[in-house]
Amino acid sequence: MPHVVEIEKGQTFQDGTGLAVRVGEVDASERVHFSVIKDRESVGIGDGEMSCFAFVQRFTRINSVEEACARIKHLGYVACRRVRIYGKEFELLSDPFPQADQIAIRAKAKGDPRVRILRLPATIVPGGRRQHRLQP
Repeated sequence: MPHVVEIEKGQTFQDGTGLAVRVGEVDASERVHFSVIKDRESVGIGDGEMSCFAFVQRFTRINSVEEACARIKHLGYVACRRVRIYGKEFELLSDPFPQADQIAIRAKAKGDPRVRILRLPATIVPGGRRQHRLQP
């Protein structure tokens, strides 16, 4: 069954790389105009537009960062666990927490004593990355 995605001005979306954007408008020709978000602010650099179809294929709506943190925690991304992400093994030192409209976690890479803050894409959350289709 097709999944209908409503895109409205002011909504925030994120792609699989962690790129966050805020919708500016959807014009009459069904093109989505958006701004790139960095640290909760639209930065103006990298503003873009694309068709609604392409937009929903690439981006997933971010409902609430706090809600996403809770889902990621439920997946087992909690302190004292080891996970493999970004091609490395990490020991997690904290539970997920919101940081600049994204989700972050404190971790140490295997063999590296430095504590790092890893930003996790919201699409790691179950159901976060669906195949979206626009209904005619």
